[in-house]
Amino acid sequence: MNTKVKEVVDLINQFAPNNLSYSWDNTGLLVGELSQPANRILITLDVTENIIDYAVDNNFDMIVSHHPMIFRPLKKINDPKIIKLIKNSIAVLAAHTNLDLVNNGVNHVLAELLELNNVKFVQKSIDKEFYHIIVYVPEVHLEKLKEAIFNAGGGLFGNYQQCSTHYQVNSQFLPNEFAKPVFGKSNQLEKMNEVKLEFFADSVKLKGIINAIHETHPYEAPTYAINKLNQDSPNFGLGLIGDLNKMMSLNELAEYVKEKLGAPFVKLWTAGKDANVKVSRIAICGGSGSSLLPLISNADCYISGDFTYHQIIDSCTPIIDAGHYYTETPVLNKIFEVLSTLPSYLEIVKTEDHDIQNLKLI
Repeated sequence: MNTKVKEVVDLINQFAPNNLSYSWDNTGLLVGELSQPANRILITLDVTENIIDYAVDNNFDMIVSHHPMIFRPLKKINDPKIIKLIKNSIAVLAAHTNLDLVNNGVNHVLAELLELNNVKFVQKSIDKEFYHIIVYVPEVHLEKLKEAIFNAGGGLFGNYQQCSTHYQVNSQFLPNEFAKPVFGKSNQLEKMNEVKLEFFADSVKLKGIINAIHETHPYEAPTYAINKLNQDSPNFGLGLIGDLNKMMSLNELAEYVKEKLGAPFVKLWTAGKDANVKVSRIAICGGSGSSLLPLISNADCYISGDFTYHQIIDSCTPIIDAGHYYTETPVLNKIFEVLSTLPSYLEIVKTEDHDIQNLKLI
């Protein structure tokens, strides 16, 4: 059985919806066709020239990366890397800010690696709506409808799936002469017992959920209501804040982060505090997390990457800059896990193995 690129795209989109990405980002299938085979899949952080050569030499059909190799609009296609991919029929998919923002994505993987507890999003509001949905359905069709809704992404609330409530209600309807009712007859008032099903849903999943209702519901005109809520979704956000398993000094934390991430070094800014002061409440953001600096004042220390000189010295919160690469590369294991249901050969190749190690400190 051959795996197609479309199956890979669908699995990634189910875990980290492409329409969750920021408007400035470029995610999804960047090179290739949905109908192409994807029997050998390479997972990497960046699509560099060395990574492409590795994919060609080892007969990979597809590369799944975190960082998009095509970021800005192209006026012409003469990049040797893109041409080599096309010539060798290698598809490329990127899951970038959608993987940053999703629950159990980049930052949750980092938090798990650092063994943080009681984690919460630093920034919940990401301009995505959260909805309360009500559907009326005959009780005999309830379970089939719930299954379809849950498979489409409904009923997700933080770390809890398939969340819903339902209870019996008394309903009535009068079909006209053009109706094709499952129950009752045209021009006759029908009274029956139905179930009122309620659940929550994110805007990025809404279209698929509504399609699932129409495809699964027995009525030709399903009755449902969609109410926009004045609250943030618990399912998406940027950065996390949580508690260490045990208190440690800033110096100990820096060594701990270096060891856990496998980084050759990390940079510690104590913000004028004693490096031996004990800390426990930690904020994190994989990759470049400087945008969250104004929001982490309640943290004892902030772990991220790509801080500028002035961002560091202006920060009143201690900072551990562990680097963009080392704070994001752990998510490759999550991508592997998401795709592991496919009958394809999967391999994680870290950019470090081919490129980063060639950087020399002089």
